Amino acid sequence: MQIRHILLYGIIGISFLLLFVGWWYRSQPDVEIGRRLVVNSCGVCHDLTAAQNHERGPYLWGVYNRHAGSSGFNHSEAFLNKISGSDFIWDDKNLNAFISNPSKFIPRTEMGKHDSKHPTAFSGIESASNREDVIAFLKTLR
Repeated sequence: MQIRHILLYGIIGISFLLLFVGWWYRSQPDVEIGRRLVVNSCGVCHDLTAAQNHERGPYLWGVYNRHAGSSGFNHSEAFLNKISGSDFIWDDKNLNAFISNPSKFIPRTEMGKHDSKHPTAFSGIESASNREDVIAFLKTLR
């Protein structure tokens, strides 16, 4: 009878340990998942390479900790209004807010408009862990 209890408690203990390790592992940003999300969601309109070419949107190479609007891209009036008079930097907080819902973060932004001229509009990423993965990948674009 005592061996059964030891086995049972051992199995329960190992299960909790594996659950904790799995939770801890997923709580860390995953650069590869972020890369896939960026390529599929952002790469449609933004250059992700060191060539730093503007496409439908500004290039994302070196975007992390870059002053917003400093890439030389012809930004929308809504975007310029958002950043005017401030030291707006694409840090974790601003990237997270923007990636969460671009149209809410910058009302009337071109990126969030769904119309015939912009069929690939980006509505945002709801999942906080996926946004962390995206930001982790954007940090590698240097």
